[in-house]
Amino acid sequence: MKLKNIRCVHRHSIETHPACFAQGHVDYEFQNDREWEKITNTPWYTFPEYKIGYFDLETDGIKTDFGTALTWCIKEKGGKIASGVITKKELFTTIDVDKRLLQDLADELAKYKIIVTYFGTRFDVPFVRTKCMRYGIKGVFEYGNTYHFDLFYTAKSKLNLSRKSLDSVCDYLGIKGKTPIDKESWRRAKYGNPKALKEVLRHNEGDVVITERVHEELLPFRKWIRTSV
Repeated sequence: MKLKNIRCVHRHSIETHPACFAQGHVDYEFQNDREWEKITNTPWYTFPEYKIGYFDLETDGIKTDFGTALTWCIKEKGGKIASGVITKKELFTTIDVDKRLLQDLADELAKYKIIVTYFGTRFDVPFVRTKCMRYGIKGVFEYGNTYHFDLFYTAKSKLNLSRKSLDSVCDYLGIKGKTPIDKESWRRAKYGNPKALKEVLRHNEGDVVITERVHEELLPFRKWIRTSV
């Protein structure tokens, strides 16, 4: 099958409707992402069956055996944000306090083939994986199920900045949306204060929005490889 014979959903060629091809809106049954990349000459991660999500987690501790998940957000590339937040009742009346929250997250993650994070390799992904192992939640971040692109390592290798935090990268690139939270709000959220939890959730939502924008800025400078979580 030659590229000139393939049409987008609007029946146009790649020359006349390149945006459709870039977004995967193509009327042809490709067998896999490699065939897609070869025939359309567009990156494998734009394969129509691959949904991309920007993921971030907020917790009250860094280590999973002492920490509790407070909120999570996943923003679909170019789309809406799905989120979850723990409740005060769960924090004080259940043994596995964040099990429901992790199950909801697992159900949402199952919709995505590719997740993009900032420093998720060292924190978000292992935190979630460890929690799900304890709770017996299957299929989350198991090898081969999900591809993962961590923007931290792109920023570290491609940008010459004094600090490589998401805050620093956004500040330098002029990306607005990072919302600071004071320590008192974190403490109140940890004990289930509804207002503080909403503040944490807004912070979480802001992070996935700016992660997508950072990704757009850094995308031209590093080749995506098929890396499983």
